[in-house]
Amino acid sequence: MHVVMLSDWETRGGAAVAASRLATGLVATGLRVTRLVVFPDRRRHPWRTMVIGAPLISLRRLVRRAVPLAARVVLDRLARPAAEAALERTLARLRPDLVHLHNLHGGLAAGWSPRLLAVAARHAPVAWTLHDMWPLTGRCVYSYDCERFVTGCNAACPTATTYPVLPPHLVGPAWLERQALLAATTRLAAVAPSRWIGAAAGVGLWAARRVEVIPHGLPLAHWRPWPRAAARRALGLPATGPVALVAMPHLADPRKGATLLAALGAALPAGLTLLAMGRGRLELDVPGLRVVPLGFVHAPARQALVYSAADLLIHAAPQDNLPLSVQEAIACGTPVAALPVGGLPELVRPGRTGWLAATPDAAGLAAAVAAALATIAAGAELRASCRAVAEAEYGLERMVERHLALYESL
Repeated sequence: MHVVMLSDWETRGGAAVAASRLATGLVATGLRVTRLVVFPDRRRHPWRTMVIGAPLISLRRLVRRAVPLAARVVLDRLARPAAEAALERTLARLRPDLVHLHNLHGGLAAGWSPRLLAVAARHAPVAWTLHDMWPLTGRCVYSYDCERFVTGCNAACPTATTYPVLPPHLVGPAWLERQALLAATTRLAAVAPSRWIGAAAGVGLWAARRVEVIPHGLPLAHWRPWPRAAARRALGLPATGPVALVAMPHLADPRKGATLLAALGAALPAGLTLLAMGRGRLELDVPGLRVVPLGFVHAPARQALVYSAADLLIHAAPQDNLPLSVQEAIACGTPVAALPVGGLPELVRPGRTGWLAATPDAAGLAAAVAAALATIAAGAELRASCRAVAEAEYGLERMVERHLALYESL
């Protein structure tokens, strides 16, 4: 079987990392995998990589940043025919048995759009992983409290000025475009990493479509617990005392919890060491709190070391699907404190893998973090139960097997 995957980035960002892990696992079973991307990483991989999109993408991105929103949308839409024609030619040449869509919205400047679904469907059955809510809505990646996506997004979109930005008057037509594309596609299934996003798909645009819940998998041989004392020693951390961790691609990203963390800061206990893994700076100025900036950590082995050094991962995202950082921490034996939103209750299980806030706000998260650190200081040990959950549910082989069964059924 030859599987062609479309994803905006090859390996950058959680969706691309999840797609890369799946691709690696599929190749290990003997499948051919070709990745079609806008932004390749130029490294050697077990799959073949090809770049698809309108030409001069770097120049397009520069121009796009410099022009008003209305002009940006025009530029993106002018690029669509070239991207669609390039995909049409490439799929005709590759002749895949199945096309698997992942995140597309990072490729808007290259002419990527939901219309790539129609191009793909002319050549093979299609699976589309719902890494976020973009395939379900008129434009947003998370709807938060808005439920317009169920019956029809419109100009009243409350987040139209956030990524991916779209003028309000175009939000309704974008939702209708997705509706028409899905209605016209027969051999199609959605892959939902969490039951939460699967349920969201089932009440909106995807209500009449097949939706399979398949959680992300990861190579557990790499994501494993290190002895905590050795991990702290390797990172130059104190051997004793509480250590917490925040991990996100960009430490200033509000969607990943930067705003909530800033509000949480004053409630963190004195004497806490807080590791900050990600690009940028964590803006916290709290007396008695030691913040250790680690930057963006690329190597999985070092990431596992960081997770293992911490007593607790604090995941402050106000909405999330099935975040890899939470899975990775649990696989490394580190419990998690998080908000009761999105797919997080499926990962963070009180008494086994962590602590869920009672309310989805800074006060609720502060109480959960305080309870977690106090319980850990009193001698509670969740490392074994965290790892047991990971081994039972997060194995890469398990995810690959379930995808293979889906592919065969399409």
